[in-house]
Amino acid sequence: MTKVSILMPVYNAEQYLAQAIDSILNQTFKDWELIIINDGSTDSSETIISRYKDNRIYYYKNPENLKLIKTLNKGIDYCHGKYIARMDADDFSFPERLEYQVEFLDNNHDYVMCGTNAIVIDGNFNKTGKIRNLPDDNLLQVNLLFSPPFIHPSVMIRREVLQKNRYDEDYKHVEDYELWCRVARQGKVANLQKDLLAYRWHDTNVSVLNNQLQEEMKDRIIREQLKRLDIEPTDEELYCHKITFRLYALGRKQDISVQQSEAVSAWFEKLLRQNKKIKRYDRDDFKAFLWARWAVLCISQKRYSKIFSPAFASYHPDVLSQLFELFFFLKNK
Repeated sequence: MTKVSILMPVYNAEQYLAQAIDSILNQTFKDWELIIINDGSTDSSETIISRYKDNRIYYYKNPENLKLIKTLNKGIDYCHGKYIARMDADDFSFPERLEYQVEFLDNNHDYVMCGTNAIVIDGNFNKTGKIRNLPDDNLLQVNLLFSPPFIHPSVMIRREVLQKNRYDEDYKHVEDYELWCRVARQGKVANLQKDLLAYRWHDTNVSVLNNQLQEEMKDRIIREQLKRLDIEPTDEELYCHKITFRLYALGRKQDISVQQSEAVSAWFEKLLRQNKKIKRYDRDDFKAFLWARWAVLCISQKRYSKIFSPAFASYHPDVLSQLFELFFFLKNK
């Protein structure tokens, strides 16, 4: 059996497609199959794909444009590898990506998925930034309560898990976030702390073209995640829940009033009370995560004296240890 199936949907990707395919051909890990599905492209994508003669590349063509979610679900059935790796037609996998991810999943049987860090590139392959996500399962489980902590085209998932947990068409533009929430209930998840993907950011990214709808759908997922804590937030509480991940809008810092800051603290206290009752997340990790988000809020508003005195503060050594690790991570993010 093939070890890794790489699932790559293609739609009018002629500009960067060859770079994406070449990046798979140049992997140090060789036991793979590349599943390319042309979703009704009208450019020269098919011509580019036809140039490749490697017998590990399998090409399929949708009779019409099915859109991303249906194409991904269709592609899962074409994958025969033990693991399924995602790849987009405009991104670039660094040579050791598959090797590192396979090694991790082979050696950690209780983990069902792992992503990686990435650099961000423009259309000319110039580095314009970086993406750093938390590495460890406990904190990633908490992070999913607030935002998606994985880079979609960087993930590798056990095939049997993805076969039973398909992308949901009701979550257009956030289908990955919704999927991660379900997958993370099946076992542990991780992010390898290596830059193994070049993620291309341009004006045609989904998050650029569909920002408003994407945010509305993220709110829906967050509300569903909060229900697992038996909480149905008001609109004000949802604002408090999201604000530390939304401090900059279109490059502009949002000013938060003292009253709003107090409301965020009260909301975090409510989350901690509910978690103490339901025991959904590790208590110390949850408290440290919320405290780190509180610190982000305080620093953004230059209220430095408030960082170490939220109403929900705990000076237990385990909380403080995790908190300072989170500070270090955020500092280097």
